[in-house]
Amino acid sequence: MRKNHALKPLVAAAMAAAVLVGPAHAADKKVSLRLSHNLPTTNPLHYGVLVPWAKSIEQDSGGSIAIQVFPAQQLGPAKDHYNLARDGIADLAFYLVGIEPGRFPIVTAAEMPFLVADTAKGSRALYEWYQPYAKKEMADVKVCTMFYDGGGTIHSKKRIESPTDLAGLKIRSPNVMAANFYRLSGASPVQLSASDAAEAVERGVVDAISFPWNLLQALGADRALTYHLDMNFYSLGTAILMNKSSYGKLSADQKKVIDSHCNADWAERLPMPWYNWEQEGRAALLKKPGHTVYTISDAKVGEWKAMAAKVRTDWEASVKKNRIDGAKVFGELQDTLKKYNAAY
Repeated sequence: MRKNHALKPLVAAAMAAAVLVGPAHAADKKVSLRLSHNLPTTNPLHYGVLVPWAKSIEQDSGGSIAIQVFPAQQLGPAKDHYNLARDGIADLAFYLVGIEPGRFPIVTAAEMPFLVADTAKGSRALYEWYQPYAKKEMADVKVCTMFYDGGGTIHSKKRIESPTDLAGLKIRSPNVMAANFYRLSGASPVQLSASDAAEAVERGVVDAISFPWNLLQALGADRALTYHLDMNFYSLGTAILMNKSSYGKLSADQKKVIDSHCNADWAERLPMPWYNWEQEGRAALLKKPGHTVYTISDAKVGEWKAMAAKVRTDWEASVKKNRIDGAKVFGELQDTLKKYNAAY
């Protein structure tokens, strides 16, 4: 089970940051930055994570930096958010690091199944591990900070205990690593956005989906899917990216404010409102009539982990064509997670 790491509220963290950083110089020219993301305003990523982060920047800059948040893909589809930041269509963009298969092969390792057990500390480890690689793999943007989404599991129309139970099913996959896992299990993975996946469930296009707990209910997919595997199967890696030119135009004091919000400390703080919201969804499903939330034996979990090891082996082989030492890269990630007691 995932560890729920207790943290101070984001507001308190923002106040502490303000004391450490101090306001930007009163003479700084006021700038307005656009922050884009893919989820609706009803999702805690918007109101619990990104909006408080943006307000903290505005406060610490003495009002010289204003950030306007554009939710729900207003500036472009979720898969385009790296390009939105790179090209300056958005000054800041929330990006799902595994949404474009093959584009960023190194960071894809962060989404291996059965990898992260603690969202907060795992996010710190993710940011720290990726920093040296980001300078090369995502060189045309400023990788501000990174964090995990809190994880998800499999929700289905029937009880699934072993990977072999997936054979013949059409299942929505959240990322390429999960898709490879499902393919090895004999399932047919389907890549869909969260909202499209929920609609596909209603139309009977898919038999199961990989989803977090509360989002499942928020989008209504729980009407058709009543079996829920109580096992943290995957976590999505995410990043806040900044356009390099937008950053370069800031004053020295304003850059200090941005830098104070683009670090491992914020990586650890940011995901918790999102994680806690999803855990509320799990608690609700445990009590919901007609729904079965079930655990599996250690032996069964071992079957899932063995399949995940095969996914890792295949990934290591695939990245060799890019002259990447996959075993070294993944080993470094595991070591960093262990350092923070965040490994699965």
